[in-house]
Amino acid sequence: MQFSRPEEATSVVNDAAPHSRPLRVFLIATGCRMSEAMELDWQDVDLDGARAVVWQKQGNERHIDLPKVVLIALRGIPWRDGRVFRPAVKRRDRNGIMRWAVGESYSDTNRTGGGQIKSAWAFANRRAGLPGSERVWTPKNEKWPKRQFVPDMSPHCLRHTFATWHYCAYKDLLKLKEDGGWQTITMVTRYAKKMPDHYREQILQWWGY
Repeated sequence: MQFSRPEEATSVVNDAAPHSRPLRVFLIATGCRMSEAMELDWQDVDLDGARAVVWQKQGNERHIDLPKVVLIALRGIPWRDGRVFRPAVKRRDRNGIMRWAVGESYSDTNRTGGGQIKSAWAFANRRAGLPGSERVWTPKNEKWPKRQFVPDMSPHCLRHTFATWHYCAYKDLLKLKEDGGWQTITMVTRYAKKMPDHYREQILQWWGY
């Protein structure tokens, strides 16, 4: 139920691997669910019209407006067909050397998005100095313990961030319900937190890049 302030959101983007930055910008500025973003296809994106179509988990078509910061991020992606957001994968080149390359799509987790970027998310949050805890455990049949940073915030918190920013900027629950694709006002109030009006100008600047 946590959310990021504009400065923290900038760190979440800038301290991520380059290939994943457009995805993070998209999630923060549109409020899309992870599954909606990962299934987004270029044929459903209109950069000139600043509009995209995503599919909700209920199977409903949802049209979303793309703010300037998202348009800039999307225009920086070099491919224009298939899935918009793709993972980095290791592949052998013609000389047999393992190198990072762009995959075709994130793995299908039956619309329980988030786990596909778990490691990358933890790395970026730790690098940005955001709060979290250290998990220490010894895997079965292994002698030495392993350590893993577990951030306090999950990728789904970016949807809470969108809702909180939106309400801070507009103070309009009906508009937030429509823009975020929620079914009820009650659900909207679970996502949107009260944020000081001090941040309104920073939020508008963030959306406008």
